[in-house]
Amino acid sequence: MLTDAAIIIEAQDRASRDLQLEEATRLLREKATDRGILITRDSFRSFTVTLSSSVEYGLIQELDLL
Repeated sequence: MLTDAAIIIEAQDRASRDLQLEEATRLLREKATDRGILITRDSFRSFTVTLSSSVEYGLIQELDLL
């Protein structure tokens, strides 16, 4: 699901998770002009992918909340 601020991923399995995360980062890379991408693991199946000014441009950072 794409919102103005984030892409929210609800994965059913590992393959689905990997495909959705790749697609989300590809979409946000196109929009990133001065920020990096933050992937937050909210639960075992839920992830939030956002552009973040706290992440250096061109980088992807992961944050695990478990």
